[in-house]
Amino acid sequence: KTTADEVFAMFETTQDLRAVTVVKDGRPVGVISRYAMVENLARPYRHELFGRKPCTRFMDPDPVVVDVRLSLPELSEVIVEAHPRHLISGFVVTDHGLYLGMGSIQDLMREITQMQLDAARYANPLTGLPGNVPINQHIDDLLQRGEWCVIGYCDLDNFKPFNDVYGYAKGDAVIRLTARILGETCNPDRDFLGHIGGDDFLVIFRSPDWQERCQHALEYFAAAITEFFARDDVERGGYVTDNRKGQLEFHAITSLSIGIVEAVPGMFANHLSIAKVAAEVKKKAKAIAGN
Repeated sequence: KTTADEVFAMFETTQDLRAVTVVKDGRPVGVISRYAMVENLARPYRHELFGRKPCTRFMDPDPVVVDVRLSLPELSEVIVEAHPRHLISGFVVTDHGLYLGMGSIQDLMREITQMQLDAARYANPLTGLPGNVPINQHIDDLLQRGEWCVIGYCDLDNFKPFNDVYGYAKGDAVIRLTARILGETCNPDRDFLGHIGGDDFLVIFRSPDWQERCQHALEYFAAAITEFFARDDVERGGYVTDNRKGQLEFHAITSLSIGIVEAVPGMFANHLSIAKVAAEVKKKAKAIAGN
């Protein structure tokens, strides 16, 4: 019920105010852009005609409204799909449908750019995947928001002897293969894949069908890894090397193990508590032969 003159005065007294939200019973019903209102009321006799009337006459009844729990990448996708007019007015933030505040596209782009710079700074040079810092940040963010997720700690079995026998170039190729398989296993809209280092990866699932996705990764890896071994080794199911004591030791074909931790909201305080449990279940998974 605020009048148009009152809103116009807000824009006059606050130069950096780009838009205001029109709220009814605590819920946003529209947005008034500074440029649209000033352009309209700056015309002759507009103040006299419309100044005392409700400001809703000048509002956009279809603004971009997002929940405060939406992640920044998800928010950026919403903005990309929105009408270009919202680039000026920005977006409305709500908490369970109730008005909370407004955000600007400029601030959003600044945050997204910083996230991309951080991701590049901490990315694994071999796979290009996010490293420890963004992995930990992503986990902590989900925990703070009370989001359910499943942590998959992935590790290759018998990888070091493979590296020693077949060479680091083939070892790097197997690491990239693992990254590709796990990447195809994830839903890019819901899940997160990171590379801890070496042959260790972490998948943060939010997909409800995570078990099927993990099973697919194990089967895919089992079929693909044989291409990196000599035919004789594949037929034998492994190869023999000298260990540190100079004794012959048999190593099975490299396999993939995934230890799973389901993070129910409220169960873990931070990524450190999850990492401790994930390391234990990964050890149990590796104790089982094969994929």
